[in-house]
Amino acid sequence: MSNAKKQRSEVEWLGGLGSIPSYVMGEGEPYRPETLFWMGPSGAILGHAMGKPGELVGLAAQHLRETIANPNVGSSHAPQRVRVASPELAEALRAGLDGVEVVCAPTPEIDPVFAAMREGLSGGLAKRPEIEPTWLSEETGPEIVGAFFRAAAALFRAKPWKIVPDSADAIAVTIESLGVRDAALSVIGQLGESMGFILFASFEDFEVFRDTASSKERDEAPRMPRHFVLQFERKTEQPASLQREIAAHRWEVAGAAAYPWLFINDEELIARPATGREVAIAEVISLALRALLAEKRALLAAWDGGPPVERKLLVRAHAGAVEVTLRALFGQQVARPQSDLMASLFDLGQGGDAIDERARRELEEALITKFADSPEAGALAHLGACDFLMDFAAHYFGATIATLGARDLREIVFEIVPRKVTLEPAQASSIIDELRALYSFLKREFGLQQADACLRVLGGDAAKKLEAALSDSKKSR
Repeated sequence: MSNAKKQRSEVEWLGGLGSIPSYVMGEGEPYRPETLFWMGPSGAILGHAMGKPGELVGLAAQHLRETIANPNVGSSHAPQRVRVASPELAEALRAGLDGVEVVCAPTPEIDPVFAAMREGLSGGLAKRPEIEPTWLSEETGPEIVGAFFRAAAALFRAKPWKIVPDSADAIAVTIESLGVRDAALSVIGQLGESMGFILFASFEDFEVFRDTASSKERDEAPRMPRHFVLQFERKTEQPASLQREIAAHRWEVAGAAAYPWLFINDEELIARPATGREVAIAEVISLALRALLAEKRALLAAWDGGPPVERKLLVRAHAGAVEVTLRALFGQQVARPQSDLMASLFDLGQGGDAIDERARRELEEALITKFADSPEAGALAHLGACDFLMDFAAHYFGATIATLGARDLREIVFEIVPRKVTLEPAQASSIIDELRALYSFLKREFGLQQADACLRVLGGDAAKKLEAALSDSKKSR
């Protein structure tokens, strides 16, 4: 190595910004703190800070100056260059620093630090032995938790996993007083293990979860929609602190294998305990689901393609009388948009058969014209991906952009497009950018119900994934 190269490497620091794999509870809405740190050329951590999501970027330049003045290791010294992977962090540093070159580039040297941090904090706050889990908090007193335990015990005795044939047979849940609208409830445990239910914010989230969970691609940790889980466990599987707490308060349990545990998983499958509102939701759902299960024959017919079963139930929960609407139906149902243009596209895609091509193209041209004039499309060099997305939706799934779901979008983008469209791998990023802009527009302009789930399909490493698929397809041609 030349002296010039050696000198350059010795004056470069690395900056890292990422989320801690655990949650802070009791300060309003639960959140995962972010951590910011600076690494020297030897790998030593010279400075470190933690804060709420989003607040550290604005403080990064100041924190770097403080670290230069008083590093954790060694005496005061300044780098000639700082390398960070985040464009937002790089921009903030450039705006707040003088005399230090800021480079936005990959920082693989930092990955082991985050990996070690994740390993040390894996499992969130839910069951880490040094924290001792508890059901009690400022939001959840003994009476609230006791009411939930009674409802959960009654649900366990009803054995919904013996009645609901498959976890794919979801139930739509609306509890207006608790802010739950058309959530998707999946009963689990049909194979005799992990019994309970999972609640998703929407049916689109449920479909994304099923698609991701069944995917064979496991090179990286999957990103799934946020969901919360009520799971029944054996007493011996529960931490000792919970066993003591349950016994002390004499909360009702249906048996040695029926100890409830309620937790929330985020997109990275990092778990956290439930808030008071979420405990209340689980109590109400347990009561309502138990009542609905009495209509076993009608439910089985609905999941087999028969008429949907919809019931409005008034349950007596800890907070008082709560109205719950449950709806069992076959497959996924997307609401008809209110705008004339999207409603017409919705109607065309309802048959599941051949779509009137002339009518579809006229409506789609009108939609693309609106999209081209939108702020979301302002940064796009050209439009083209929207056309083949809509064509493939119609030809392969009998759907339009108004009825296309997240699962079918995933198949089009990552499987059909690489097989059917001649594209260079380098075009992957622009394609994903265009489709993300389209769905952002559809969400803002028309309130498209499945837009968020579709944006999740197109988020994260979607460009990298499409680039790999296009590369493989190019090799096979």
